[in-house]
Amino acid sequence: MNAILRALGPSDLPAVAAIHCAAFPSSWLTKLGDAAVVRYYAWQMEGPHEAYVFGATIDGKLGGFCFGGVFPTAIAGYVRQNWGLLACRLLSHPSLLRSPLLAERLQRAFHAFFQREAKAEPMAGERGKRPFDILSIAVDPAVQRMGIGQLMMERARALAGENGFHVMTLMVNPENHQAVRFYEKIGWERALMNGEWRGNMVQWVDRTVTQVPS
Repeated sequence: MNAILRALGPSDLPAVAAIHCAAFPSSWLTKLGDAAVVRYYAWQMEGPHEAYVFGATIDGKLGGFCFGGVFPTAIAGYVRQNWGLLACRLLSHPSLLRSPLLAERLQRAFHAFFQREAKAEPMAGERGKRPFDILSIAVDPAVQRMGIGQLMMERARALAGENGFHVMTLMVNPENHQAVRFYEKIGWERALMNGEWRGNMVQWVDRTVTQVPS
């Protein structure tokens, strides 16, 4: 079966959320529930971001998705838009806070919620100074090992180059050895922070650049 890449829109968000939950059953976002996942990706798609959102379909059904670009308010803006939903979810399911990762993410997000934050409108002239971030990429477990992930990553790299970005970045769980092997196989490199690797990875689009943008 051949996968077809296409741009995604708001009508695709339920399918995106379903794939996220299937691919990342233990993630902090999945634990917040389907509605929270849909709203998270809606914010990334429609917020003040420079987002390149596409997916891979097989026989007309979405089999994977990729959100890439520049997301200056990925978490803080999401909390601002959905604090009521998130608060209700946590009040009705306090056991969610037993997850150290979820608790840490929410603590940072709610802290940012109460800080005044200027709207960061990405400027085309600054693209060479900023990385093209792979915010999220996922493949439905039912169609994994069919080359969909690599196909989407190749498209993301092409989009980054076409739009003037010099380098791509992403964050992976260091304990997800399968994902780490996949990224390294297709040319991604581990980015050390103070001599320690915490899951940050980079892939160069323009090799003449020698420094990762901050």
